[in-house]
Amino acid sequence: MNQHLFENLERKTKEGQKNGPQHKKSKEGKEKEQERRWSSSSSSMPSMPTKVWQPGADKLGEEEELECDPTAYNSLRAFHTGWPCLSFDVVRDSLGLLRTDFPHTLYFVAGSQAEKPDWNSIGIFKVSNVSGKQRDLVPSKTTDGDSDMDADNSDSDEDSEDEEEEDLMHFHFWIFLSQLRKVARGGCIYRIHAMTQNPHICASWSDAGYVQSETEVPRGASSVFNQAPLFNFKGHKDEGYAIDWSPRVAGRLVTGDCKNCIHLCDPASDATWNVDATLFTGHTASVEDLQWSPTEDHVFASCSVDGHIAIWDARLGKSPAIYFKAHSADVNVISWNRLASVMLASGIDDGTFSIRDLRLLSPKSEEDKSLVAHFQYHNHPITSIEWSPHEASTLAVS
Repeated sequence: MNQHLFENLERKTKEGQKNGPQHKKSKEGKEKEQERRWSSSSSSMPSMPTKVWQPGADKLGEEEELECDPTAYNSLRAFHTGWPCLSFDVVRDSLGLLRTDFPHTLYFVAGSQAEKPDWNSIGIFKVSNVSGKQRDLVPSKTTDGDSDMDADNSDSDEDSEDEEEEDLMHFHFWIFLSQLRKVARGGCIYRIHAMTQNPHICASWSDAGYVQSETEVPRGASSVFNQAPLFNFKGHKDEGYAIDWSPRVAGRLVTGDCKNCIHLCDPASDATWNVDATLFTGHTASVEDLQWSPTEDHVFASCSVDGHIAIWDARLGKSPAIYFKAHSADVNVISWNRLASVMLASGIDDGTFSIRDLRLLSPKSEEDKSLVAHFQYHNHPITSIEWSPHEASTLAVS
């Protein structure tokens, strides 16, 4: 499984540098690379050869650091949304689930972290005309006999790299980011999720300590719209971060707060929700993340600052069906694999992340026998983890 897991690597980057896959290069080689790219002198020294970084296999020397290579991506773009955003979610549209042909178009919703509470808002954005290039998944290998040819063609390689950079700059210039809607909200948005079945409805957690369900602003509205939420739940005892829509039951929502309480909300109609008055309790510290089962209507998972992961079945009551100590540090995030439903990934405050096989858990024991892989690369807390919707053995970690 290790060969198929890709993580969103941490790296040291220069100010203004784009994110990208990591290459291993000595500091001396980095300086020479800069000379080659920016010096007008034809006598600048050639750069050291780069090497693709393999997490868990390669180690950095004292004089080495990681730098990114944006040209390795089919498409890598950046844009500005105004205020910082702590959370965003891609909104499902009718353009198709598997898109390979450029240019691309996508929609997403994001909540702001503004300087003042009254300046906050939820924005619906459209990104269009995203251009790129299809690249080989596995680069062609160079044989020993090609070394002389590589030396002879170094100048042409430099020219092609320059052309690649020009192409990237050209594509980036023509990207269109438009804010379709902007709904005013009186507080920083911690988490926001769009409903899969009805993508025009989203749910958000704010620092005001309550959960809101929003609907898309009608067309023709002003750029900033003071729209009342469809539903405003103030039953939590404190603010929180954990929130998730059920992928199987439209409108079913579960939320968790910093007082280790979990609420279940079931839709009563298209615009109202019934909240179960009885709390789901079991954790002894803040509930950090929640994930619905991709195969069961009433089953969801939670993780907590107490280092535990819990599996809940709403049909069995308000106590965890399975509750086990997963890590010695805070468990910040979890992700339930939609394609291989027995796999659960968790991201930890100590910078590690783990993969578990839920078939190996037992409701009669708190002992954790489900761990199948544990990865240690990041030096800071894991704040996001998600399985690929297209590849069962691939996930992203940051």
